[in-house]
Amino acid sequence: PAWRSPEKARPNTVDPALEIVVASGKGGTGKTFIASNLTLFFEKNLGGAVAVDADVEAPDLALALGGEKNVLWKKDVWESARAVVNYDLCDGCGECLDVCMFDAITTSKDGKPSIAEEFCEGCGACSIVCPRKAIRIEPVLTGWILGLETESGVYVVMGDLEVGGRNTGHVVYLARNEAKKMASEKRKSHVIVDAAPGIGCPVISSVSGSDLLIIVVEPTPQSLQGAKRVLKVAEAFNVQSYCILNKYDLNPSFSEKIPEKLGVKMIGKIPYDEEVAESYTMMKPIISEPGDSAVKSALREVFENLLEELEEAGRLWRK
Repeated sequence: PAWRSPEKARPNTVDPALEIVVASGKGGTGKTFIASNLTLFFEKNLGGAVAVDADVEAPDLALALGGEKNVLWKKDVWESARAVVNYDLCDGCGECLDVCMFDAITTSKDGKPSIAEEFCEGCGACSIVCPRKAIRIEPVLTGWILGLETESGVYVVMGDLEVGGRNTGHVVYLARNEAKKMASEKRKSHVIVDAAPGIGCPVISSVSGSDLLIIVVEPTPQSLQGAKRVLKVAEAFNVQSYCILNKYDLNPSFSEKIPEKLGVKMIGKIPYDEEVAESYTMMKPIISEPGDSAVKSALREVFENLLEELEEAGRLWRK
């Protein structure tokens, strides 16, 4: 990638933004908490940032950044497809039932095929084998991509899946591309991606082609195993990874083992604090609030450690 640097930056041009993905492998580890505060940290101190909510099934990053102030644009995503039967042509031969690998076709009372939309992947096999050409494949609304301005002043690109929508990985891919365009237009140096929990298609689509992965881990065996799975995804795409230990003081002895078991460098740890839950409830990111606290100090230390790593690797551009 063309890393931004004082030497490389040219007047009236914007190099590709540094893209950092925050993932966890399971829900509830504090991934969105880290992503939202990291975005604000970069926005206020380091060349700006555009955030991406890549959890398209349950997007909430904008809420963590103060809530929606303005919807800048909204785009429909038509990347799904479903089979539709023309019953005037169908003779009920059953060829489509035999070829469907997703059990999306059943026989109705009149002996004609019935499409279960929630199972249909739109692969087209049924339309190919139908001797009467009675089945066609039609595009279906997958969801939307929105560009938002939040109350905290941060721009967010959010993917939002239609109820029962599919192709979540492609929605994430499109959202990341839109965020990069916005970063270029707004002259922001970073794109922060808040990945979905787990290691499914949305996470794979978030990590592939990114510049850096931050894995958020809490001191539980389930979180550790989830983090290991995400790390394998990152290794497959040759993405540099670091870990942040969240709520480490809930199980200090287990916390000590995590960096070695993961095999990646830990850039900091954050204690458990009910202030985090309060900040979510009030939609006020901790790092932007006045005063100081153990959590805020820990966040700053973690982010400063990340900056040191980026500076050593020559991947940092300061305003």
